[in-house]
Formats: sequence, C-alpha cells, structure tokens
Amino acid sequence: MEKIIYRVKDKKGKYQQSYSSNLKDAYCWAVACADITKGEVFKDTLNSLGVTEASVKVYPKKLK
Repeated sequence: MEKIIYRVKDKKGKYQQSYSSNLKDAYCWAVACADITKGEVFKDTLNSLGVTEASVKVYPKKLK
C-alpha cells in the first residue's frame, strides 16, 4: 500500500518537515512551513517499507 507525504525543504534544499496526507490540511501546513523557510514542498509516494518511490515538487509552482 502506497502512502503520500508532503515533504518540506528549505531554500538550501535541507529537509525541514514532513506531513502525512492522512491528516486534514497537511498540504496547507506544508505550504506554510515552506513559506516561512522560503522553501519548497514535494509530494512523495512511499512504498509499504517507507521508501520513497516518487517525488514531485508541488510548491511553489512554476510561473509560465
């Protein structure tokens, strides 16, 4: 079973915090953390062993 987490990294790419998508408003918390640290939010998919299988940057979105 796959699990989704929102992982926050600061402006230097250092890990700050993770929020489980099972929690209400997890994405909002991750964005707030990223704003404070001037960082980014990644949506990570974990396998049943807790290993990251995929990671996609979801905040901030690129402006076109």
